[in-house]
Amino acid sequence: MLEGVDIVKNGEDMQFFVPETVPVAATEETDGEEFEGFEDPPPPRKGQQGEGKVEEKVEEKVEEEEEEEQEEAEEDEAGRMSEDGENEESSPATDNSPADWNSLNLSPALLHSLRQLKFSKPTAIQAQAIPEVLAGHDVIGKASTGSGKTLAFAIPIVEQWLQDNAKGKTEEDKEADDIKTPLALVLSPTRELAHQLVDHIKALCKGLPRSPYVCSVTGGLSVLKQQRQIAKADIIVATPGRLWEVISTDIPLLQAFKGIRFLVIDEADRLLSEGHFKEAEEILNALDREEFGFDEGDEDSDSEELGPRQTLVFSATFNKSLQQKLAGKAKYNLLDQGESMEYLLKKLNFREEKPKFIDVNPVSQMAEKLKEGLVECGPLEKDLFLYAVLMLNPCRRTLVFTNSIGAVRRLAPMLQHLNLKVHPLHSQMIQKARLRAIERFSNPTTKEATILLATDVAARGLDIPNVDQVIHYHVPRAADAYVHRSGRTARGENSGVSILLCSPDEVTPIRRLVAKVHQEKAVRQKYIIRTIDIDRRVVSKLKPRLTLAKTIADATIAKDKDKKEDNWVKSAAEELGGSGKKQKEREAAQLTRAELGMLKAQLRDLLARKVNTGVSERYITGGRVDIEALLKAEGQGDFLGAVGGLMSDSDDDDD
Repeated sequence: MLEGVDIVKNGEDMQFFVPETVPVAATEETDGEEFEGFEDPPPPRKGQQGEGKVEEKVEEKVEEEEEEEQEEAEEDEAGRMSEDGENEESSPATDNSPADWNSLNLSPALLHSLRQLKFSKPTAIQAQAIPEVLAGHDVIGKASTGSGKTLAFAIPIVEQWLQDNAKGKTEEDKEADDIKTPLALVLSPTRELAHQLVDHIKALCKGLPRSPYVCSVTGGLSVLKQQRQIAKADIIVATPGRLWEVISTDIPLLQAFKGIRFLVIDEADRLLSEGHFKEAEEILNALDREEFGFDEGDEDSDSEELGPRQTLVFSATFNKSLQQKLAGKAKYNLLDQGESMEYLLKKLNFREEKPKFIDVNPVSQMAEKLKEGLVECGPLEKDLFLYAVLMLNPCRRTLVFTNSIGAVRRLAPMLQHLNLKVHPLHSQMIQKARLRAIERFSNPTTKEATILLATDVAARGLDIPNVDQVIHYHVPRAADAYVHRSGRTARGENSGVSILLCSPDEVTPIRRLVAKVHQEKAVRQKYIIRTIDIDRRVVSKLKPRLTLAKTIADATIAKDKDKKEDNWVKSAAEELGGSGKKQKEREAAQLTRAELGMLKAQLRDLLARKVNTGVSERYITGGRVDIEALLKAEGQGDFLGAVGGLMSDSDDDDD
């Protein structure tokens, strides 16, 4: 029997599999860092020793902590590699892997990793996209949110890395300045999505005997450090702005990027939308540029060796009409497949004249198990009805979306004073605070229901487990934002609820929203936005406590704002009379500490009381509204509720 060799049987065929971790584990059992250097040249420790003095001057303490956490994670990953190599013989991937995965012609090591992740079979987008990518085609993939689009492009990229690693190509791809040519570049519109993509790709690689070096390029680390990470990375996940800042002044890095074999555009409709992400266009132009100050002959020879680049584009929405603002008049027809492809062909330099267009849900943009509903309220009652919906569903993990940062800053303290566990999230928060908010919201050990109050920075791509419901405090400005917001729930095989709070002035935008998102269904049947009937007797019981909480929160915000404003600005505003909003802010700021204390005491007393129904106010579930029952109801269409609601613009008469 040969030592260090695993035998994998597939019917009558036998394959000999040599784990790379066996010799390393035998010689360096305690030095995980040296092993990491073996798989990711140049070794990280060597780079750190050579430039340690520069790091101490340039990087802040937060950056050093993040670096240590990343190194620890990589050491843990290296420690698991030897275990995976030893387990190959006892549980070969080809024997017990699902037949659907086997049909994709993936390597035994990758099948073993998928089995460890407990993915029993590929999703629809994965089953259709992976073979096309492995065959070398450019792919445009459209699938509903939560359908597994990340693995649809991550699996072929990792499979290609395994093949190159087996042939010894990784060393050949290094440039003269020790800069490795990355295998893949993944562009993401937000930092949070970029970090999530890195986590998913690393999780896929955990079960491999050797894994590619994956790095994220977002704000939070120094440019010098990220340039060193890029120089040794196999797969790079980045936001366009930060990536362009890091590589635009480094000619060798730009030259190395010309040799990438996979360019992935995640959430493509957002990244490529007109007037947004100019850095993305700069990066795409740089990848196709003929020269970067080098000799033209050398450039051409390098391009021939590196080969053509595959472009992979994924999103839940490719319809340009979905990006049009709902407030204005616009055509309701969605772009068909040909028009969508034409839009992308203008933006991207595909290798093939006609890339493969894969649309696994051509009729609906929404997830199959998503239920949608609407709550009608007065123009000044949104805060009250938001609180009522949250209290009527006390055990649900909820994501609340607003259209402005100011709304997040106003609502968060108000709900916190009502003893709700709320975490704000918006683009003006520092990166560390944003990641902390997502981590606390998604913490599976938290027993109480948590609420993430966010702007559209959290609308795209984030895969937060067990989000039960999404509430739209404001009607989104565009239909594609509604699709992506609602896609934070009902992911995979799970069900979820999406609820719109609708005031009278938002009726027209909501009608247009339904006409855009559900046009295909509206053609076949009279499509109605069904409303959720909330018992107003219960709502009236909640109003006193909400009024107190709002007064306390507004006073606190006004006092903080009053301290920051200059005296001459205040006096000028007072002379001009100011607006009603300014007058309310001045009145709120004039509340004394004693008065605030009395208000807080009254609020605590109200929160401790019970409503007349005999149910604790903190857990009101005994009213007429039972959203759980509505979720289980059948034959009511995609929208919740048993009460007739608003007709879409395609209808003329009521039911």
